[in-house]
Amino acid sequence: MTAPKEKPVTALDLETYRRRAEEFVGALDLEYYEHFSGRKPTCDTAAVYDRYPELFTKAAIDELEGIYQAAKDEEKRRLAYLLAFTVDGFMGEQTKHLGDEVANTEGAATITVDGESIGLRQAGVAQANEADGARRGRIQEARLAATGELLNPLLDRVWRRCHELALELGYPHYRELYSEVKGLDYGLLRAEMEGFLRATEGLYSRVMDRLSRERMGVPYSELAYADLPYLWRAPGFDDVFTRAGLVPTLRATLAGLQIDLDAQSNVHVDTEVRKLKSPRAFCAPVRVPGEIYLVVLPQGGQEDYAALLHEAGHTEHFAHVDAGLPFEYRHLGDNAVTEGFAFTFDHLVLNREWLARYLDFTDVDEYLRFANVNDLYFMRRYAAKLCYETELHLQTGSLDGMAALYSEFLSAATMIEVPEANYLVDVDDSFYCASYLRAWMLEGSFRMILQDRYGADWFVNPAAGDWLKGMWADGQHFPAERLLLKHGGGRLDAEPLKHHFETALGR
Repeated sequence: MTAPKEKPVTALDLETYRRRAEEFVGALDLEYYEHFSGRKPTCDTAAVYDRYPELFTKAAIDELEGIYQAAKDEEKRRLAYLLAFTVDGFMGEQTKHLGDEVANTEGAATITVDGESIGLRQAGVAQANEADGARRGRIQEARLAATGELLNPLLDRVWRRCHELALELGYPHYRELYSEVKGLDYGLLRAEMEGFLRATEGLYSRVMDRLSRERMGVPYSELAYADLPYLWRAPGFDDVFTRAGLVPTLRATLAGLQIDLDAQSNVHVDTEVRKLKSPRAFCAPVRVPGEIYLVVLPQGGQEDYAALLHEAGHTEHFAHVDAGLPFEYRHLGDNAVTEGFAFTFDHLVLNREWLARYLDFTDVDEYLRFANVNDLYFMRRYAAKLCYETELHLQTGSLDGMAALYSEFLSAATMIEVPEANYLVDVDDSFYCASYLRAWMLEGSFRMILQDRYGADWFVNPAAGDWLKGMWADGQHFPAERLLLKHGGGRLDAEPLKHHFETALGR
C-alpha cells in the first residue's frame, strides 16, 4: 500500500490543514461512536480516511516537520501536537483496511461453550458473571482460541506494517519514532514503573493472597487466570452498585460539583439498549466542546460504576474546554491529561465519603480493601505492559518470541500465569499504555490536592468543581508534567500512589 500522491502542505495552507484535520477527527470519532454504540454493525474507518487523502502522507509529515523546526514558543508546541497527530494518522491510513477488518471480525465473531453461542465481545462479561469455575475455564479457552485463530493473524500484519512505516519515516524502530513525536522517554518511564513494581511486590503478594482466600476460597497460587474476571466482577457488592442506580448516581455526583448533566446541550448520554452495543461505557468527543457522546449500557456492579465515572471524567473534561482554543489544544495534546481527569472520577469508588453519600454504603472496609487491591493489580499490569511494549516496538520484522515475552512480563507482575495468546490484542496504538500510567500518577497527585484543599468530600464542594473546570477549560494545552506543576502538584512520579497503596493496604 502506498500513500496517495497529493500536493505537499505548505506554511501558507497550514490553517486549512488544521481545519481539515479537525473535520477528520470528528468524522472518525463519529464512526467509532456509531459502531461501538451498536447503531452500525460494521466499522468503516477506511471510508473516513479516504475523504481526507491529503492529510496523512509522508510529504505532509516532512513539510510539517520543517515548519515545526522553524517555529518558536507557543506555535512550536501546537505544531508538536499536530505533527504527532499526523504521524498517528499516517499509521492509521496505511493500515485502515486491516484495522477495520480487526474491528469487524471481533464484532462478528462468536464462541461456543457448552452448546451456547456467545459473541466474542460479550464473552468477557459472560466469564466475569460465571460462578462455575470450570465453565469460566471453558469460556477462557474458547476466547483464547478465537483470538489466536481470528485476530492475531490480522494484528500481526498491522504491527509489522507499523514497524515498517517507522523505518520508512527514517527511524530505527517504532519506539524511537514515538519517543520523538510524543516527547517521551519510554525507557525512563519504564525504569520508574520497574521501581514501582519492586516497591509494591511484597505488598501485592500479601494482599492478593488474602483477597483470593477470602473471595475465592483458595490461595492466590491456586487461582487460574480464567478466574480473575469473576474475582474483579465481585457480584457480592451488586446490592450496592445497582443497575438502576448507575446513571442517577452519576447525575448526583456531577450535581455536587455544580454540573447539571441534563442541561448540558453539548453532552449526549446514550443509555439505549442495542444488541451490538459495547458492554463497556465509552466517550466519543466528536466536536470539542460542542458534541460529546457518553455511551453506557447499564448493567450494574462496581466495575460498571467505575467505568461510567471514568468516561464521565473524559466527557466533562471535553465538554468544558474553551471553544476558543486552537484545534490542537481542544482535540490533541497529551492524552495522559484527559485520562488523569477520568481516573479522578473513577477513583471516587475508592472514596469512603462518596460511597456513604451517594450509595448509602457505610460498612465499606471490606469493599475498600477489595477496590484498592484491584487498583494495584491493574497498575502493576499496565507497568508490565509498558515493559513488554518497549521490547515489542523495537522489532523491525518478525514478531516471533513476543508472545512468550508478553506472558513472561505480565505473569511476573501479576503473579499469575498469563496466556500468551493475548500478546497483540492487549496492545494499544502509539504507546497509549504510557498515557494510562502517567494518568495514574497524575490522578494520585490530584487526589492529594483535592483532599488537602477541599476535604475528603471534595466532590460536593463547588470550589473543587471550579478548580477542575479551570483545568478542563485548557483542554490539553499543557502536558501532564507541566499541568501538575502549574497547579501546585510537584513532580509527576509514582510516589503518591505508592504512599496511597501502603496506607490503604498496609505495608
